[in-house]
Amino acid sequence: MVLPTDVPQGSTNTVYTTLRRRFADGEYAPVQRLTEAAIAADLGVSRTPVREALRRLQAEGLVAPAARGVVVAPLGAVEASHLFVLRADLEALAAELAATRQQQGLLAPAEVDALDEAVAAVELGVRAKDPRAAARANLALHRAIGVAAGNPFLEDALHRVWDRIAVSTLSNLADEEWAGLITDQHRAIVAGIRAGDPAAARVAAKTHIEAAAHAYLPTH
Repeated sequence: MVLPTDVPQGSTNTVYTTLRRRFADGEYAPVQRLTEAAIAADLGVSRTPVREALRRLQAEGLVAPAARGVVVAPLGAVEASHLFVLRADLEALAAELAATRQQQGLLAPAEVDALDEAVAAVELGVRAKDPRAAARANLALHRAIGVAAGNPFLEDALHRVWDRIAVSTLSNLADEEWAGLITDQHRAIVAGIRAGDPAAARVAAKTHIEAAAHAYLPTH
């Protein structure tokens, strides 16, 4: 989903967009408490737009009501399993469509080069043992593949899944064994796209997300 950036400062949409980006960047931990007062003070706005933004986030399943304020909604094992099944198919489709567009000459060379650069950025974060940097770069890579697919409805669905899973990504990328595997998997996806091979890109993407599920689910 393309989040709005041209909304008035202090509005509900601005607060909502800021909080959504924080979720996507892995800045919040599962069950972390979020209060209207703290967010309002942090963003320099009144509590009213914060309250409305939190209601929207609650409707989307990103936060849950608590005794005081809300908490970042954790993923139960069953929920996580369902999300990863969906994500595997969505990411596979995105990679397949991106490779198809490459095959048809619809992707600019700079777009494909940007995917390689995104892979390198994830690897850099992993080597630096910086899970937050690696998580941000990882999401940027997957977003770029989603954009390259050229289907805004698919991109919207992917954003909803990514935001719901984002709270797990940071801990996953702190796992050195898993983090060490993802570069080769990322390179396989991008190689399939660059070669204009939809089948190879699809298999590589699905394999990667299924591996991510195995890395995540045992912790729940």
